[in-house]
Amino acid sequence: MKNNDMAIATLILGIVGLILCFIPIINFIGLLFSILGIIIGIKTKIRFQEYDITLKGDSLATSGIVLSIMGIIVFIIVITIMGVFTASL
Repeated sequence: MKNNDMAIATLILGIVGLILCFIPIINFIGLLFSILGIIIGIKTKIRFQEYDITLKGDSLATSGIVLSIMGIIVFIIVITIMGVFTASL
């Protein structure tokens, strides 16, 4: 049985969003990817619950949502650190 494409997209968006949130100049793009990962992941999880049959990719969607949330947390930390360093100059 093949994995759901939306679950794979959620995982990829979560990974890319988390990585980009570490880079100070382009972390807003990472925030956008993380938000999209959460939205697509939640829609995918809801779609999985609507089906009576078991679909592969539920854990991929969950992992993508978790990585996207981690990306948003990293974004907040990086922005806070940048603000502290800018205020101290």
